[in-house]
Amino acid sequence: MLGGFVDSLLQMFENCRPGLTDETLRNGPEGIERFFLDLYEKERGRLSETIQQQEQHLSPADRRELFERVDERIHKVVVPAYVRVAARFTPRERNDFFFAPEPLHGLERLGFTAAGIAIGAFAVWAPFIPLWEKEWVLAFALAGLVFPGIRRFLSLRRYQAELNALVTRTDNEIWRMDLAYLTNDMSEKAAGAASADEAITEEARLRTRLEDAPRGDATKADRRPAKEGGR
Repeated sequence: MLGGFVDSLLQMFENCRPGLTDETLRNGPEGIERFFLDLYEKERGRLSETIQQQEQHLSPADRRELFERVDERIHKVVVPAYVRVAARFTPRERNDFFFAPEPLHGLERLGFTAAGIAIGAFAVWAPFIPLWEKEWVLAFALAGLVFPGIRRFLSLRRYQAELNALVTRTDNEIWRMDLAYLTNDMSEKAAGAASADEAITEEARLRTRLEDAPRGDATKADRRPAKEGGR
């Protein structure tokens, strides 16, 4: 809807997200929301132009009202929802999806490798787990070594899915608004056409009655001179 405005808006947010300072992230979602609202204010003119171009089937008053409703939804729903997702994702992304601070990333990776070796040794030893080859210990160790990369991949996929879902829900809501305006306009036109048909029908009835009424008066007028001539 609207020529992909919401999708392009969130893409612009993503391109500008590296501009968030660590201090802004630590201060909470209020400062982050203010950051993205300031970016959106520069795009409001493009939103108005897009509605004027894409919604020409609506009246000027409906286009203005649609702009106000979309603008309100972006302020109250889209930006807060994006901030909620981005505020949680950005610090993890900047820490390369490790739990420990950056100087301890190597130690954390080593710890996951050791945990993988321990889990693999237990899996080979336990009689109720059908893994008996010692090579499985190496496989578990390798999984522990690349565990931060696996976590990064899954986190990115989840983040992208949440953003795509936000775009889809917003586009669906804008489509619903547009459909409501279009349906209302068509209903008003249909009601106006029905009123015009009723007026034409009533006018035809009156014309018929007026055409029939003078016929009786003319007959009476013709009879009067005939009586006077007989005298």
